[in-house]
Amino acid sequence: MLLKNLKELQSSKTSKALKLKSLYKLVAENGPIKTETLTELAQMKPATCARLLDELNALQLITTAELGESTGGRKPILYNINTEDVFLVGIELSKVYSTIVLMDLKLNMLDKIKISPEPYLSADEMTEKLLPKIDDLLLKNKISYEKVLGLGISIEHVVEHQLASKSLDEEFCELETLLRKKIPTYVTVGSGVHFAALAEFRLYYRQKTQRFLFTSCDTEVRGCAIIGNQFLTDTSVAMNCFGHMTIDVKGPLCECGSYGCLNTLCSLDAIKNNIIHQIRRGKHSLLTSLVGSDDEISYHTIFQAIEMRDPLCIDALEEAAYYYGVAIANTILMLQPDIVVCGGTLIPKYTFFDTVKKTIETKLALFPNIKTEVYPASHAYEIVSQGAGAMVLEHLVN
Repeated sequence: MLLKNLKELQSSKTSKALKLKSLYKLVAENGPIKTETLTELAQMKPATCARLLDELNALQLITTAELGESTGGRKPILYNINTEDVFLVGIELSKVYSTIVLMDLKLNMLDKIKISPEPYLSADEMTEKLLPKIDDLLLKNKISYEKVLGLGISIEHVVEHQLASKSLDEEFCELETLLRKKIPTYVTVGSGVHFAALAEFRLYYRQKTQRFLFTSCDTEVRGCAIIGNQFLTDTSVAMNCFGHMTIDVKGPLCECGSYGCLNTLCSLDAIKNNIIHQIRRGKHSLLTSLVGSDDEISYHTIFQAIEMRDPLCIDALEEAAYYYGVAIANTILMLQPDIVVCGGTLIPKYTFFDTVKKTIETKLALFPNIKTEVYPASHAYEIVSQGAGAMVLEHLVN
């Protein structure tokens, strides 16, 4: 019943339905929440807000099971969205490893599975690979597709470098079309950095700021800003350009044709290429004891060497962190966000984040009126998958 009512609300375009969606979104983003606070946020008359809340409650879309703290009289009713027996599935496909996450409507992770990295796959191949994994996750949790509100998936890490005859957006649309034919629920395919930014913002920072910047340092370097609850860039455009910010005009040649782009200086590939170059020049590294030849060096062996405190790998990591920090500092000077969150595979590694933050603070020390706070991502490894689920909810209420 709940899923049916959610889908009916999503499909309705009446004036009343739009008000119900707006109020539902506020409850989803801020719950548990009092009527008075909702009335203020929704900019509605108290009677109108109360009537619409009653309708959402009658549709079982929200609950009133919680009570707030009393300020002298009766405890106020707190509204929250109903998450009972309705689920979201979020997927991140990556060159490092891929993740499928089962969530409730509050984006709480209920279960997850990891998938080992694969060579670049076509949309058809990805569809055939994903479907059994999704089925296994749902079967394990005794959930049918009839209880799944929707599925979000990020794939740009997997296809971005193998596109010759079609654009990344065309690849997104092709996979989305194939999955919608195979899966009996709503499917959206999009950008991982937008998904991750949305999840971090909704789960941890919405109450603190309306000027939010998320960056991710992984196989690519990406960035996404949310200003006034809206993405600053178009989420329908798949390619992310943050990693093509020029940092060193005398730096390595980038695939875009420019020199010294951020991707060539601090991405996982940049670190790997730097380390291999240093080893071939005769520099000592513990990596030589972990692999048979430098051709066998991978992200995982580099991470292993960093855990072993290999000086060469640590130096490469610190250099990448410095460049990443410079890029974020430049972006802060332009956008002046209140909060910056750094995500991606590299953030938890050794002192990477500490170096990034120190670099930013050194640059911003010249501008004392800028009070931007910098944090590591809260869940560096599942946040993209959570955000994919959050984007399904965005589709419901927008």
